[in-house]
Amino acid sequence: MITVDTPTGFKWNDVNSNWVKHYLTRKTALLQKLTSGIGVDINNMNEFQFQQVCQLLETTADGRELRNKMFKAWRSKKSRDSDNGKKLYTFNLSIKAGSYLKKIAKDNPINQTLEKLIFAGKLTSEDQADKYKHNIAQLTLQNEKLVAQLAQIPLASLPVEDEMQAHTNSDLLVKELAGLEKSQLIKKILLLQRKLNQS
Repeated sequence: MITVDTPTGFKWNDVNSNWVKHYLTRKTALLQKLTSGIGVDINNMNEFQFQQVCQLLETTADGRELRNKMFKAWRSKKSRDSDNGKKLYTFNLSIKAGSYLKKIAKDNPINQTLEKLIFAGKLTSEDQADKYKHNIAQLTLQNEKLVAQLAQIPLASLPVEDEMQAHTNSDLLVKELAGLEKSQLIKKILLLQRKLNQS
């Protein structure tokens, strides 16, 4: 039996033989030229015939190049298939960023270090969002308490004109508060709270 150097892990099974046949089908013209037209039947190729073709490809530079490209493509496919839940990304970093990344990574693989940095940043963002939501809920509760306290202030003790002005002012205050951004609303609530504490 003819032996051919194949990549580690390459076995002639249904998956790999179908992949080889598909790969070589796209290279039929080149394959026919390199095998001197001996009539390679790619679709019905068995392991022995595949090894014969590989052996024949070894005899020319173009043949070796085709064989090397085929096995390189197979290794890439194998790598992609085994990377469960992973995808290859290619991007450029500045030299400075790259050297910092290497320092951060130390003895760890760079891809693991990048994943840790990304997930740490994601958790920090989620924590901040949770804190903001909690603060908004507390401020909303404070606002409701302040509105209730304002409603408790007796208007009967005020003269009629002052009472009308107080109603108008409270309506304007509610409209003004409704139109404010969160940060402005927080400031306004704190100011009102100070005024209530002073009186």
